[in-house]
Amino acid sequence: MPLQFPLAANAREALDSERGARTIAEARELAKAPVTLVTDWLRPQLAEREDIQGKADAGVSRGFVQLYEDAKGNPVFAVSYWKPDGAVKTKPARKAKPKPEAAGPVEDHTDDLYFNKKGVTPKKRKRTPDPNQLDLFGPDQQGAEHADPHNPLVVIVDEEGDGATFGGIEEQG
Repeated sequence: MPLQFPLAANAREALDSERGARTIAEARELAKAPVTLVTDWLRPQLAEREDIQGKADAGVSRGFVQLYEDAKGNPVFAVSYWKPDGAVKTKPARKAKPKPEAAGPVEDHTDDLYFNKKGVTPKKRKRTPDPNQLDLFGPDQQGAEHADPHNPLVVIVDEEGDGATFGGIEEQG
């Protein structure tokens, strides 16, 4: 059985409704009016909880009801259904308030904030290299690198040792 949402004016009627529509076109045809798919939340009172629980269980099996619990452990039902647009409450349109007219032109100081003034030039900061890194990039690489005589853009690295030690220090064991 495919998922069908009931056609009703509110969530409580949707739990009782046997009419259902799978698509919006089917729902419009059943209602003979425009419809909207809505989800409402039901929080049943203690007295009506058993009655609504039975109806909600049937809705869960049909797929249009989801069960939740609030912070106190009380059941909360999310009921999705097709609601005819005549039953949908819409907010009344607000009237636009007229904007008060400005008293006069306001002087703009944006240029003072974002642009340099004449005669003021920023000084270029000279970055001084870190003295601890000078030996890493200096010309003397202790003979480990030299330029390839056939291709001056390639550097050849001479490795020393057998690869079992690091830096020429052998482990004593």
